[in-house]
Amino acid sequence: MGKERRTGSGPADLAAPEIAGAELSGAELAAAGLTAGLRAGYDAAADHWAEGPGLMYAPLATALVAAAPVPLAGAVVLDLGAGVGVAGRAALAAGARRVAGADLSEGMLRRGRGGSPVVADAIALPFRDHSFDLVVAAFCLNHLSCLEAGLAEARRVGAAIAASMFAPGWTHPAKDAVDDAARSFGYRPPAWHTVLAPGSRASDPEVLAGQAAAAGFTGVRAQVTDVPAGLASPAELAAWRLGMAHFAPFMRSLDAPGRAAVRRAAEQAVAAVAGTSPLVVSIVVLTAG
Repeated sequence: MGKERRTGSGPADLAAPEIAGAELSGAELAAAGLTAGLRAGYDAAADHWAEGPGLMYAPLATALVAAAPVPLAGAVVLDLGAGVGVAGRAALAAGARRVAGADLSEGMLRRGRGGSPVVADAIALPFRDHSFDLVVAAFCLNHLSCLEAGLAEARRVGAAIAASMFAPGWTHPAKDAVDDAARSFGYRPPAWHTVLAPGSRASDPEVLAGQAAAAGFTGVRAQVTDVPAGLASPAELAAWRLGMAHFAPFMRSLDAPGRAAVRRAAEQAVAAVAGTSPLVVSIVVLTAG
């Protein structure tokens, strides 16, 4: 993997890059605020991720790794925006020799299994040039305040990339149903999610391919594919949505009866609009070498 500038030695030994004390501009302060909100949301979501959103993201990670543009056997892989490490585990299952996971959220990384977790910003990775055979970036590029910088950094540390985003315009009836139910209890989307939510330019296949090429990647492809996510019941679909990082701080702010009431209302709302229709997710898969 090459020498890393600073890493953790295991799942319980996480390292974070130091923050310089220089004065920040207004734009930098705004970006820092979004980053802080994003980190706090995912830290709050970590405890219950596995039984909620994690059920959906596992098959999506498997599909992404299967599209990798380089052989996985013996590869050294960076799981960028790793969360609890689902994509990294899919890479190991496909034959990768070693996986390092990088994410802003220490809470998510601590609940992961396998690999070497590092708390890091995707636009300032603590790894030497050409450290990895493949960078896997599952549903994290849309969280970047600067897509160009994130892709350039992925190119610096990795020989190839496989990344996924939700396809432009993709939705599911459960999303609006749960959002509406939660709003009736006082939920409001946090600022970071309003700015960085899926639907940003990171999900546009043409823009994404162009930015990857500009970052120095070759053989760039960005294609839309549908992946069965394995969720069907109202309870599963409601748990998926309410467990997301933009809901987690709100849910944690409620007492136990309040959380139960939100879940019941969300499940009833989903049942009314989606029934037991299986969740199929349209994603953009970017691959390049």
